[in-house]
Amino acid sequence: MKRIGIIALIAALCVVFSACGDGEEPVTTTAPEVVIQAAKNKNKVSVMREESFEYTDNNGNSYSASYRIPSINLDSEDAEDANAEITEKYTPDFEKAEQESASRIGLTCDSLDYERFENGDVLSVVIRRVYYSHAVDYSVYNFNSKTGALLKNSDVAKAAKLSSDEVNETIKKELEKDYVSKYKNSKPEKYDENLEKTLSEENLGKTMLYLGKDGRLTAICKEYASVGAGEFSVVLTIK
Repeated sequence: MKRIGIIALIAALCVVFSACGDGEEPVTTTAPEVVIQAAKNKNKVSVMREESFEYTDNNGNSYSASYRIPSINLDSEDAEDANAEITEKYTPDFEKAEQESASRIGLTCDSLDYERFENGDVLSVVIRRVYYSHAVDYSVYNFNSKTGALLKNSDVAKAAKLSSDEVNETIKKELEKDYVSKYKNSKPEKYDENLEKTLSEENLGKTMLYLGKDGRLTAICKEYASVGAGEFSVVLTIK
């Protein structure tokens, strides 16, 4: 058996030397190089904190509410600043809800959630908070998804191929139309005064723009009226 093994080895060496003698390069087989790449589609927005609250009030009524806030995962100081601002602004809502549900009283905030929209290089994150009183408020963050830079309203308008003047003019018209459709017939107290306040340059300057579904330019504005809480957020589609 040992002799047969030696003969086989000699035969194999002869084949190799014969190939070399013919001037041919010996064939070398190596394993392919393994390249590990970072995920290209990193989730640009993820959940920073999420919590559900279930409780029964002192009258035996059962309730539930869900809170969720985003983390903006762009590699920039602007994104870090936005995340810090979101944490500072909305963490108290979680803490208050924990206390209120433990005390079996109604929650001040009924819901807290967000939406994200990505249109081209524009990443928009819209946070919506709804109170028990039915008042609603918003926070809007727009970023260049490639550079991580925070975008101004004028940048968002430009992405929608409109000038700031065109956007402001359209917002003013749509806001007046919306206001009149709601309050013209009932004419609440200080109707004209509140309409003027609603359409003032100061109020229009607080408008938050973003690119929503299908790249639609959307504006969140304030309306003032002598009903309910006295001021309301409205969402208007501009283009």
